[in-house]
Amino acid sequence: MSDAVQALLNGVPLAESLLSSRGLHYGDGVFRTLLKYNGQLLDYKLQFLKLAHDAQALGLEPPATELLLAEAVSVSAGAASGVVKILLLRSGAGRGYAPRTDQADRLVLAYPLPAYPAEHWQQGISAFRCGLRLGRQPALAGIKHLNRLEQVLASRDWPDGAAEGILCDERGAPVCGTRSNLFWIEAGRLHTPALDGCGVAGMMRDKVLACATALGLEVRIESRPWSKLLDADEAFVSNSLIGIWPLRALEQRVWPAPGPLTLRLMSVLRHPYTAT
Repeated sequence: MSDAVQALLNGVPLAESLLSSRGLHYGDGVFRTLLKYNGQLLDYKLQFLKLAHDAQALGLEPPATELLLAEAVSVSAGAASGVVKILLLRSGAGRGYAPRTDQADRLVLAYPLPAYPAEHWQQGISAFRCGLRLGRQPALAGIKHLNRLEQVLASRDWPDGAAEGILCDERGAPVCGTRSNLFWIEAGRLHTPALDGCGVAGMMRDKVLACATALGLEVRIESRPWSKLLDADEAFVSNSLIGIWPLRALEQRVWPAPGPLTLRLMSVLRHPYTAT
């Protein structure tokens, strides 16, 4: 037998670079997702800054922005609009957990746009509280690493009619959605959970906070009990693909959606799929 690693995926041989990937074996890597709209990769500079931050948190050397941009443009060249996902996987083969290099392999993929109903922006969404709770790990908090098993487990019992699940930490405080960041408005103040123990700090979260500052809203970034979310005047979730989705219903709580301050934030954010 050859000294090279041999493997089959569904009966098909794999390239050695993939079968030995530390991203595949250990989740040793990070990723970010970009929206392409009308031929433009939106907010790519902000996304690349997030990607570089996350890579450095794992001790990975981030690629040059020019290289990432060229590959993202190339892989998505066949579509005016779509989704581009960039993964950085620690280079090198060999068994064992200990990393041997700070170099990263790049995997860049292009997908069609997801088809979301216009009502998600115009009338808000229904969400549910996930049964699974996020574990606290400050060393990984905020970064978008490849291990998304908590989100996978949280999504197993997705109820009919729900567009998002809200995840709590081990104390039961709301943290984020399964694929989004969480915000609520109380007495004219914008609240979003602190992400110092768990959760992902999305690029769109930063943009929403900047919009709130531009509107002169008071912003509070802190962990609060679940009851504070349910008592809020308005609530919404955000990510780079959707912009803002107002929350219409969560457990027994029902909000008029979108609320007035949520509408103002949607207007200032100017996301292409925000129906305002």
